[in-house]
Amino acid sequence: MPDNAYPPIVFYHYSYSPYARRIEWYLLLRGLSPDDLSKLQPLIMPRPDLGRLGVHYRRIPVLAIGRDIYVDTPLMLRKLEQLYPSAPRLGMSSSDNPEARAIEQLLELLTLDSGVLLKASKLIPEETSPLRDPAFLRDRMDFIGNSPMIFSGGGDRQAGGQSAEAAAAATALRRAEALVQLRHGAAILESTLLADGRDWILGTPKPSLADIDAVWPLHWLANIPGAFLHGGGDGEETPALSPVQFPRLFAWIERFSNTMLAARNALPQKPQVLDGRQAAAAVLAAPFAEDIAVATSVDAGDPVAQAAGLREGVRVVIQPTDTGMSGQDVGRLLKLTADEVVLELDPVESASNGQTVRLHAPRHNFVVRPWKEEDNGGAHL
Repeated sequence: MPDNAYPPIVFYHYSYSPYARRIEWYLLLRGLSPDDLSKLQPLIMPRPDLGRLGVHYRRIPVLAIGRDIYVDTPLMLRKLEQLYPSAPRLGMSSSDNPEARAIEQLLELLTLDSGVLLKASKLIPEETSPLRDPAFLRDRMDFIGNSPMIFSGGGDRQAGGQSAEAAAAATALRRAEALVQLRHGAAILESTLLADGRDWILGTPKPSLADIDAVWPLHWLANIPGAFLHGGGDGEETPALSPVQFPRLFAWIERFSNTMLAARNALPQKPQVLDGRQAAAAVLAAPFAEDIAVATSVDAGDPVAQAAGLREGVRVVIQPTDTGMSGQDVGRLLKLTADEVVLELDPVESASNGQTVRLHAPRHNFVVRPWKEEDNGGAHL
């Protein structure tokens, strides 16, 4: 299918999300943004705009290409690479350059699966606006489940029973520990992939997927005033990460920012911002992005399919296993492979005409289970 034959992209996100920026950057670099439709989401639950489509997944962003809805940014990027072949791809081919492809995938794993964002979140200054909102802190506590509060001072405020001095000392220690971990990662990039003065991670003429995978946590923090500051014993705050210590790293971050700004300024038109009903209508009026023959396939030899008796058409529930576990989705199983699970959902907005959507999730860090009637309380907004 030619690129211009694909249905419109509707992007559900909020501007503060570092994960959403990964997709925004990708769309800009591939020139896919001029026709996209944007729906800004509230920072905290509930998100009724997604509920209109029958989606209970609680993480941001969510990407709809027609009536195919994708969650989890690695899956979104993989699909965007596949579905729009005419524009130069940003990813590396395993057949053409296996070493570069390996670096790309390792950087994705490093920044998404090693807890980098949890460490980075501890560097957000307490005076940053969302952290002053008790509703935001409660929402994020629900988001991360039983993990300790990730932000610098939220855990102490929530726990109670500590003096102000003890709480401040605990916050300072957590920040210091997070800074040590971030500096370790910064030093690796400074002394290896950026050591020869190249512009981009893989020596490409413009940013690649490897740059997006490596830069997003550092770029996010670099744009939060005070995130890299460390209070010394004399009470003076000094930068723990700065261009003085990591000149190549910070030059790369600035170069990336300037490239994104230029790409955004070059757009012939800005993405249209929709309200919730308009976004749902745009999705439900569109065709599917993926061919039905490709989208429907349940691997009978899959270990989970065998253990749980899963087959095409049975009702299943899926949910993440790391964060946002309270957002469970129930639907009819269409596809189950080693890399992807696809459900058919019945959107609230289309109850009168029987229109359905497909929800695509990765297998990595997601579970698929047979749905039981007693599970009904778990799938909620």
